[in-house]
Amino acid sequence: MIGKLIIAVCFSIFSLAGYGKSFKVNDLMQFNKAVKSLQAGDSIVLSSGIWKDTQFIFKGNGTENKQICLAAEIPGKVYLEGASSLKLSGEWLTITGLVFRNGHAPDKTVIDFRTNSKNYAYHTVLSNCLIDNYNQTSKTTADHWVALWGKNNRIENCYFAGKTNVGTTLVVWPNDSNSTNNQHLIQHNYFGYRPPLGSNGGETIRIGTSEVCTNVSGTIVNENYFEKCNGEAEIISNKSCDNQFLNNTFFECEGSLTLRHGNRATISGNWFIGNKKKNTGGIRVMNEGHRIFNNFFYQLRGKELRSAITIMNGIPNTPPSGYAQVKNVVIANNTFLNCALPWNFCFGADEENQTAKPENTLLINNLVYCPEEQEVIKYNEKAEGIKLVYNSLISRIGLENASGSTKETIKFIKMMNMDIPFSNSPAKKLDFVTDDIMGQKIGQPVIGAFQPQDEALTFEMASPQNCGPKWYQASKQFSFITIN
Repeated sequence: MIGKLIIAVCFSIFSLAGYGKSFKVNDLMQFNKAVKSLQAGDSIVLSSGIWKDTQFIFKGNGTENKQICLAAEIPGKVYLEGASSLKLSGEWLTITGLVFRNGHAPDKTVIDFRTNSKNYAYHTVLSNCLIDNYNQTSKTTADHWVALWGKNNRIENCYFAGKTNVGTTLVVWPNDSNSTNNQHLIQHNYFGYRPPLGSNGGETIRIGTSEVCTNVSGTIVNENYFEKCNGEAEIISNKSCDNQFLNNTFFECEGSLTLRHGNRATISGNWFIGNKKKNTGGIRVMNEGHRIFNNFFYQLRGKELRSAITIMNGIPNTPPSGYAQVKNVVIANNTFLNCALPWNFCFGADEENQTAKPENTLLINNLVYCPEEQEVIKYNEKAEGIKLVYNSLISRIGLENASGSTKETIKFIKMMNMDIPFSNSPAKKLDFVTDDIMGQKIGQPVIGAFQPQDEALTFEMASPQNCGPKWYQASKQFSFITIN
């Protein structure tokens, strides 16, 4: 609700009599002068056109009901080129309608939610902005496109695509008391193509680092669309605690959502769509206390660490940069359809130092329908700490008789032009699984992420049509829903 209020305020600044002053600026000198006089409710409007080699420092202190706005005169018509950047600090700020193109960050960050090491942004929204192919001349020169510091900030309805050099597209820094337990919200954004980097440092999103991986970030990544984010094996790298990854779509991405460090992540309602493209992956699991439920994995072709679900072996007494042992993880009510390797257990067991097997890890109420695959579970070594309960597993040989498997026949329902497998097998009720992947309330416990569809249900998953700037429509058509 706050986000809608902020956007409404920004786009009505020209018509609100008495709300605050509006400063129309044509160059950096005018901008800097306006910033010095900003009061709650004021706005700065950048004139349309090309702003070259312009480094904005936007500071102010608004209120919840009177944000301070930095807006393009016409959304999408203010072009920041050359060595341009934006640094911001204060509270209750909103930035909207800007385009970064034809250039690169002048230092380490294009948009930075701090103006120096002590002054961060709080309750600040970046919306309806675009960064496209804004790269350093050498791919080994590192930078980030967006760096989130502070607390209670939002990135929404933005477009990020074409990053080719080292550095995360969007990074969250939960490094100190001013930025831990931050409750940042990253939602409704379009993360477009990122070509393979050939090394680490090609993540699309990273939350934290190994050095601060025990810090609570509390960041929510919700209803974003990721298309061909192929920078490296980690599309998203979780490196802090208590983050949530909800209702996102990963379309033909050569990598995985990776729980690299940090504990107690929630991964729910996500659609991993591989369309038989090589190296397309799902979720890689390390560390403790995660809940992974109500996700759909479709035609993923990744194996090894890019399997649909990869549960790693850890390193005993590992340093922060190593592989922590998997403990107390629940993987429930997920559906796997035509994936090359749905479950890969104890990955890394062939490494001399990765001897800490998963402990107290439960896979329950999952449905695996992969009738073309000889193997739906790969055990890299005996996994005593992984328990299977109430799962339906179908491979080339038919209904699997693995431990914890159900015996009921799989049925199909038509949803969103897809034939979705489901089962009437007995399932276990879990307190944290109250809805299915489409938001329907669950009555009797079900196996998999879907239950028969309520005819009155209206559901829209994250797609190019509902993610990214309102003034910009991605040309890619959302066509995965036709099953081959």
